[in-house]
Amino acid sequence: MQEQKFDSTIDYRKIIKRFLSYKWTLLFIIFIFLIGAFLYNKFSERVYKNTATLLVEQKEDSFLNSAASGMFSGMNLFNSSVNIENEIELVKSFSLVQNAINNLNLKITYFFREDNLFSNLFNMHLPSYENELYKASPINVIVNGSQNQAIYVDYQINILSDKEFELIVNDEEVPLFNYIDNEVKQVVDEVFYTNKFVFGEEIKTTYFSFTITKSQHFNESHINPKNGNLGFRLHNVNALALEYISKLEVTNTSQTSTLLTIALKGGNKNKITDFLNELMNLYLDRNLERKNKIALGTVSFIDTQIEEIADSLSYAEANLKQFRAANQVMDLSFQGQQVFEKMNELENEKALLATQKRYYNYLLEYFQDNNNVTDLAAPSSMNVVDPILTNLVTRLIDLNSERIGLNSQNDQNLYLKDLDLQIENLKNTIVENVSNSLKSLEMSINEIDYRINKLSSQISQMPKTELQLLGIERKFKLNDAIYTFLLQKRSEAQIARASNLPDYEVVDNATVVRAYPIAPKKNLNYIVAFFLALALPISVIMTRDFLNTKIMDIEELERMTDYPVVGYIYHNETKSSKPILTHPQSAISESFRTVRTNFDFFLKGQTQQIILLTSSISGEGKTFSAINLATSFALNGYKTIILEFDLRRPKVHQEFGYKNILGISSFLINNAMVSDIIKQTSVDNLDLITAGPKPPNPSELISSVKTNELLELLKEMYDYIIIDSAPVGVVTDTFLLMKHSEVNMFIARQNKTEREAFSNTIRKIKNNGIDNIALLLNDVDAKKESIKYGYDVKYYSSNGSGTLFKRLFKSKKREQVEEYV
Repeated sequence: MQEQKFDSTIDYRKIIKRFLSYKWTLLFIIFIFLIGAFLYNKFSERVYKNTATLLVEQKEDSFLNSAASGMFSGMNLFNSSVNIENEIELVKSFSLVQNAINNLNLKITYFFREDNLFSNLFNMHLPSYENELYKASPINVIVNGSQNQAIYVDYQINILSDKEFELIVNDEEVPLFNYIDNEVKQVVDEVFYTNKFVFGEEIKTTYFSFTITKSQHFNESHINPKNGNLGFRLHNVNALALEYISKLEVTNTSQTSTLLTIALKGGNKNKITDFLNELMNLYLDRNLERKNKIALGTVSFIDTQIEEIADSLSYAEANLKQFRAANQVMDLSFQGQQVFEKMNELENEKALLATQKRYYNYLLEYFQDNNNVTDLAAPSSMNVVDPILTNLVTRLIDLNSERIGLNSQNDQNLYLKDLDLQIENLKNTIVENVSNSLKSLEMSINEIDYRINKLSSQISQMPKTELQLLGIERKFKLNDAIYTFLLQKRSEAQIARASNLPDYEVVDNATVVRAYPIAPKKNLNYIVAFFLALALPISVIMTRDFLNTKIMDIEELERMTDYPVVGYIYHNETKSSKPILTHPQSAISESFRTVRTNFDFFLKGQTQQIILLTSSISGEGKTFSAINLATSFALNGYKTIILEFDLRRPKVHQEFGYKNILGISSFLINNAMVSDIIKQTSVDNLDLITAGPKPPNPSELISSVKTNELLELLKEMYDYIIIDSAPVGVVTDTFLLMKHSEVNMFIARQNKTEREAFSNTIRKIKNNGIDNIALLLNDVDAKKESIKYGYDVKYYSSNGSGTLFKRLFKSKKREQVEEYV
């Protein structure tokens, strides 16, 4: 049931036919849109895209992670997990992109502006084409960074010879940028300058300062070019960095992968290729620099400890030599040797604890004096084996490195604030851990001191000379052990620094051959243009039809009423009020003949003489149809007469060249006989009775018995009586005549008759009990729906060429023939 209802409400064939009626217009619009797509593809800026691949999974270093000999053992500093999202942001960081721009000198753009070929062809000023000369410019510009430079200005260069050139600058609202301070200093209202210079000569003005030299690409073809001019443009490095960041696309290949794909879009494939490679190199250098900073911080800390212990060691060594020389004592006794070894073990253990204590104090002082912890020494450098402290310091260094990488992008970044909070919390945790460790360390040192004191009581019983030697050797060996330990740790740190490599690896460099064009997308543009060319006019047609309140076709008439439709009249393109006479082979003439023939089937052989023509309002072709239908009957040999019963606004007499002096109104008021008012026309078998003088009471006259008398007399004289009446939807005169006619032909005009007015009139006719109604659709544009109406131009003449040009301007012609319909 639903399907049947759907099929009954939507006629897809009708919709398709409706659109096909505009086929020539649609084809013309499609052609225009495709031409537009071709021109867009031809002259729009080319945009390329290139990609590179980077592996950000950190590598293991057997030397650094060796628990036995590596100074970073336990710290796991270079084997921590990687946060891919953080690395993506680091690759797109402002500082990294800005450094890449500066290294490649992208702040200067060289171009050659070619004249538009159509400018000379059409004698018009059209935009020229700008071709960037990346790595192919015949000139080099060396900018003086200390001088403010006018940016976003086209510096036009006219090369006059291989030694001389002309510089032309002319622009308004120009910013002045300083490349050392990296900021716009001021904006001037206008910059105008022109002068001639020699290559290599310094050019210095209030608004710019630079030197222009010839490059390796310079040749004679660049001297006085005929089809364009050479130029360059300076950019704001900060704005340029932001522009590149917006064009950068950094994504990981999958959720579990640590491979990053770095993509960049740009108008020059060589430039975007070089930029991607430079960006990856700087990213690897930053990673290596971070690792080296950690090693350098450790070496620096150890060096300060070595400087402190070196003096003590030298002093102890000198005392030992001096004592042995003075007392001629070389070795201790066996008992003294045992005591000395025990004492030495305790002193070494105490020295290690003292070293750790020194590192803990170093951490507390470092956090008080430094916000940046990049060069913080590793805990393992002082043999601190506390895993909790090691992990905390490792995490702190990583977070600080991440914060430095993101700091230059946006101080308002919420993630930066989160990093700052994490770093501060880690510092507080480390301070608390160190404080607790210092307390434990003090207890351990006190215990060792107690044991040393017990040994000292035994030493006090030894001979004086041996006792003095023991004390001096003990100090010497203690300082020597500490010094040797520090030297070993420094060597390990220096080896680690020398063997440092970036954790990350370039899998695929960007190459020019991999750069592919992404805009304009030629095939897509043609497809879009084609569908737009269809969609726009179809949308207009559908919108117009949706908002249209006029009757459009016969099907609408049949849906709105149960009355039969006897036919349709084609649109009059002949500019004649009687085309059936003047253009008998035309489509409209044939349509009147068809309506005449349909009357035979409609009347089913009955003798019906009186045919009344009316409409809902004026202007729907009632009079035009009455004249030509009557003429059609007359030409077919039937004696026919037209009665001009529109007593209020008669028009028929004008078409036949008669004056409206004596007519129907004269007969109805007994001022004339029937024979007095009948007028012959130039058409055989066709007569006319005009309306006559306009009466003050048309309805009363028509309702009188004289009307019936007139019609009865005419029935005896004519085969067909055609009544041209007033619009039934406007006045009641026609209702009075309908009871006398055998067929009441109600005329609706395509795209003119209002649906609501038509429905109201039909309802009024039914309420008056009038049943003998036939419908006729006038002014049908059959060319739009030739299949539906069986229209074929080959069978008609006097209809014009039917060309696309005529179709485009048909609306104007339609207005010209409006008065004849």
